[in-house]
Amino acid sequence: MAFFPLPNINEANGFCEVHNYPPNNWENASAGPKHLWGIYSNGKKWITKEICSLNVGESRRVEYKYFNLKNYKNNSPLVVLQMRDKPLEKYIDELPKHEFLYTKSPEWRATVGFKFHNSETSYQGEINAFPPRASLLTFHPFIQYNKIENYFVFMNLESSPLFRFSQIEIYNSNDKKLIDIVDVKSNSTNIIPLDKYNIKQDQLPVFICRNMAGIPFGFGLNRSAPMLSLEHTHPPASFVVHGNRFETQKIIKTNWFNILK
Repeated sequence: MAFFPLPNINEANGFCEVHNYPPNNWENASAGPKHLWGIYSNGKKWITKEICSLNVGESRRVEYKYFNLKNYKNNSPLVVLQMRDKPLEKYIDELPKHEFLYTKSPEWRATVGFKFHNSETSYQGEINAFPPRASLLTFHPFIQYNKIENYFVFMNLESSPLFRFSQIEIYNSNDKKLIDIVDVKSNSTNIIPLDKYNIKQDQLPVFICRNMAGIPFGFGLNRSAPMLSLEHTHPPASFVVHGNRFETQKIIKTNWFNILK
């Protein structure tokens, strides 16, 4: 529960609904009112903004447009929300640590989603800062057809407010051929339109980033309905039941990184 993400995808306005009550009643958690803060980077510092106070049992929906940030066609600054006891300075050099005990089975989460006209899509989630020496490997089976706009969304958060740049390589996993290389930025929601690649129904695209990690999403938009869809994949460690999960993940990533060159 370190942070709750508030991303934005172009015309689909992002929102995050934060709840001041734990997801279970068997772990010790800090009760009482909390102050809800929004945090985002300007590339040099983290900028903080107090949003409201939440009593126990209360929820608050925060929309991305509340922060009046400039969006670009291929990325937008990622806002993260945090419940706190103590105030924050206006500008800080690293993400603040948590101040109180919180439940972890499951993680204390928020409702994160997007709205386009009268349609919404959401998921239950949280986000922690990724280490800068991390990587991404994900397969993307969420391509839709028949008037659906398809996007690959890569959401990154790091402790440093400095913007860092990397590249996502897109391959066809069937024949291992390179499809494209796309620039991505840290502490941002990066949006990659997929329809221009004409990915066929029997093809499975794979996305790798060799020196930046993040949360990958498949986002679908039907403007005529209108309807939205949102799916995210899990890291390879999530599919390991026994043994050292992260060592297994390292082996899987290394094998694919060596294959896809």
